Amino acid sequence: MLAKLYEVKWKADAVVAELVRAKELTKDFIKKWGSYLKKVVEDPQSLWEEDFPDGLREELIAKNLIVYNIYDRDPWFWIDEPPSEKDLELGIGKDVAWQTPLHREAVRRAVVAFR
Repeated sequence: MLAKLYEVKWKADAVVAELVRAKELTKDFIKKWGSYLKKVVEDPQSLWEEDFPDGLREELIAKNLIVYNIYDRDPWFWIDEPPSEKDLELGIGKDVAWQTPLHREAVRRAVVAFR
């Protein structure tokens, strides 16, 4: 993501727009999952805890939008500090996180655009 931001002179909107296209966050995708995606944008952990319909988690993983079933945060597993257990501003839940805040923003914008 840093390389992409650099290429567009740090214009996050341009990277987000490209993610919407590249990840195929289409009108059909949003119509199918929109109400659930609104919850996941606010708190990715809801994917783990709530009873979501079959297929949503798998589609988000296949589109490489989320990391699901995050490994233990035991410091032994990490070169630097382990990721925080929950940081809604960055889109991190205990067991689920957005790939980056830009990925979450792309989904947020697609939900708003196609609702």
